[in-house]
Amino acid sequence: MIPNRARLPIVLLLGIIAGCQPVEVNPAPPATEADILSDYVQLTHGFARAGEAYFSPDAKWIIFQASMKLDEDYSMYLAQLQWKGDKIAGIDTPIRISPLGSWNSCGFFSTDGNSIIFSSTVQPVPKAPPPATGSTKPSYNWAMPKTAEIYRADGWKGAIAAAPPGGSVDLARHPITANEGYDAECGLSPDGQWIIYCSNVTGDPEIWAMRSDGSSKVQLTHNPGYDGGPFFAPDGKRICYRSDRKLDGNLQVFVADLKFNSEGEIIGIQNEKQLTDNNAVNFGPFWNSDNKHLIWATSLHGQANFELYLMRDDGTHKTRITFSPEAMIASKQAADVLPVFSPDGQWLMWTTKRSPDKTSQIWAARFKMPKGS
Repeated sequence: MIPNRARLPIVLLLGIIAGCQPVEVNPAPPATEADILSDYVQLTHGFARAGEAYFSPDAKWIIFQASMKLDEDYSMYLAQLQWKGDKIAGIDTPIRISPLGSWNSCGFFSTDGNSIIFSSTVQPVPKAPPPATGSTKPSYNWAMPKTAEIYRADGWKGAIAAAPPGGSVDLARHPITANEGYDAECGLSPDGQWIIYCSNVTGDPEIWAMRSDGSSKVQLTHNPGYDGGPFFAPDGKRICYRSDRKLDGNLQVFVADLKFNSEGEIIGIQNEKQLTDNNAVNFGPFWNSDNKHLIWATSLHGQANFELYLMRDDGTHKTRITFSPEAMIASKQAADVLPVFSPDGQWLMWTTKRSPDKTSQIWAARFKMPKGS
């Protein structure tokens, strides 16, 4: 037996060692959404499905994709946010900005608010046959039309000014990619000089970077499987993304530092770190404005119950953010995905099926950083 006075330094040492271990999960997690989210508002109505929305830098507009019928491909839309004081109250009638019948995805605003980018096929895409019964195709099925290119529209506010509520204007007129591969999942750097995106031009979906005019293209990831959904950190020095490196039908969240040459050109990534490692689909990571936290969607609670989680940028202090109502879970219609923060970090916007008709729609809520996160 160790004498009491001799045991004390050992206990202290063990406590110090334990204290140095990474805290994987928030030690004091919130019990319900009410501890984190408030002032809920459903932003989209009347669509068969809508999702993947992003704020403009002044938080006065959103860009998102939606379709009027379930069997239609997504169109790209812009809508002005309605504010009542410091509270988001809704949106004005959306304006379609992509050609009718085309496939569209991944819209994003430049930091100066003057430009938008999004991916479009411009022309309709032939429908692919449904997966065969018993197919082992991954659960994150996502179309990758080879005619999808990234388009940039400068001065978009002037272009849509004459469009009536619910009208349309074609902003898919200036392609900045042109190849026989899928180019989409794009985001702009904080300084507006760079775009990161996913492309399968090499035969495998990888993350690429290019100047905002489409020049200086460079491949950033070189791995088997699907690397995609990248976003710049607020400091412009890092990126987050998801990948299925194990080819097991799951996705995991990664971060990496960007590598620049002496001329300021992005030439690669370094210090890559995997932040999730589980038997679930983890996708849609997005940075909080504090440059220290990321939010993402995970199927940890089941493929029919995606929930949002928050974590630090080193993968620690994982904290559950959404808690789907039991009725949604029972009907297998629970889904909280594709989360993004407002530029000031005060609002969360995401895609969810919690609307009364259980269709995928865009919602927003005031966000409070959870204790212990």
